[in-house]
Formats: sequence, structure tokens, C-alpha cells
Amino acid sequence: MSKSESSSAKSVAPALTRGLKLLEFIARSDERQTLTDIAKELDIAMSSAHSLCKTLQADGYIERFSDGSFDLTLKVLDLASSKINKYDIVQHFYDICDEIPLIRENAAVISVLDGGDVFYIGVRNSPQPLGVTFKVGMRLPACCTATGRAFLAAMTDREVKALYPAEKLPQVTKASTETRTELLSILAEARRNGYAVEKGGTRPHMYSYGVRLTSSVGRSTASVAVMLYESDATPEVEINAVAAVKELATRLSRFGQIVA
Repeated sequence: MSKSESSSAKSVAPALTRGLKLLEFIARSDERQTLTDIAKELDIAMSSAHSLCKTLQADGYIERFSDGSFDLTLKVLDLASSKINKYDIVQHFYDICDEIPLIRENAAVISVLDGGDVFYIGVRNSPQPLGVTFKVGMRLPACCTATGRAFLAAMTDREVKALYPAEKLPQVTKASTETRTELLSILAEARRNGYAVEKGGTRPHMYSYGVRLTSSVGRSTASVAVMLYESDATPEVEINAVAAVKELATRLSRFGQIVA
């Protein structure tokens, strides 16, 4: 694509692009945002920010509070729910998790890969008191999770480098893998073992074991992982956890390719 074509493509619907960026900005913010914040983030005039907010408010995607700040409405969840509901395999995930003792007693997730992130489409949180909580729709860097590493291990090193062009990687905790070089070494081990491991990089004191699902034609569809507390992860329990998540992946793979 030429520079002029690229510029043209970017300006086809600038108002729509700004509206989407506005929603993304509010979504990743811990606090409600003001018009000033929005205008500064999008690098637009206050009047333009006001028009965008007024339109999105009228359509029900954001709401305005008495102090003039804005936040997303639950209508945004309808979009995510509609997408997630297209993954027919999710209900099978829940059913099979309940049938495997080790997984039934701990936490498990199923995710799909979206760029450099994993997106959780199914979550079974641990029944243990004060268990680590995950949520459907949660997005985390693939390099920091067991399901993400299971995906990355199916790629070539060149593909992984393209996904993470910088040597320094995104991190979730202080224990997250810091460099791409270290990640490539971890992925090589995951390929040899047939499963991925992540220790403390998603949640402190939590170990995760992930396996990639494949369809009948071998195409990657999703990854699953089981999580253990570090204090529970004895060598014997780790062996059982790997066996359990492999069983989960194998049984789910029989349902074929995930389409969404």
C-alpha cells in the first residue's frame, strides 16, 4: 500500500476512529474521564470531544455523571458477550472441568490469542477460600500466561519476534519474564515438553500449566490452563496438573475447530 493509499484508508471515517479510541481510552482507565482528559488523549478540540461523547451517550455506550465525567455503560458488555457466545466450545470446557478432579479443585481458563494478548472466553475460578479470581473477557499479555505461551510455542521464533519486536516484554507482575531472549528459551522448552509453564508472572505465588488445543486438521484454536498455588505445587502435584490439563485439551480438541 502506498503512502497516499495508507493516508486515505486512515481518513475514511475519522469520527468513527475517534469514537472507538474514546471507548478504548475509557475502558483502560481506572477512573472516570472528563472532557478535558478525553480531548487531551485524542488530541482534539474540546468541542469535538463534546460531540463524540454526546453521540456515544445518546447511543447508550457511555454515561455522564453529575461531576461531568464519563464512563462506559453495560451496553458495551453486550458486544463482548455476543462475540464470546459464538465460541460453542466454552460450555464443553465447563463440563469437562467438572469431570477432572484436580481441575475441579483448582482454577482453570480457556483463552484465544488476539495479537500479542490472550483473551479469556471461559473461566472456572478455584473453589478454595481467597482463591485467585479471573474473569471472562480479561485480556493479558500472552508472554505472561501459560495459555499464551502454549500459543507462542506453536509459532516459529521469527513469528514470536515479529509479535514482540522489542527485547523488553510487557509485564503483569515483578516475576513476569522480562526479555524476549528469555521467552524464546522458555518456548523452546515448552515445545520439547508439549506444555507451557508460567510461575508467578500472572499472579504472585501462582503456577500455571497450559496446553494448546488443535482441531481435526491441526489448526490452533484455543489454549487451556490449570492454576495451582505455589505452596500446593509439589513435584507430584505438578505432574498431576500437567496430566489433567493435557486431558482437558485432548477432550476439548475432539469438538473440532473453534469458529467465532
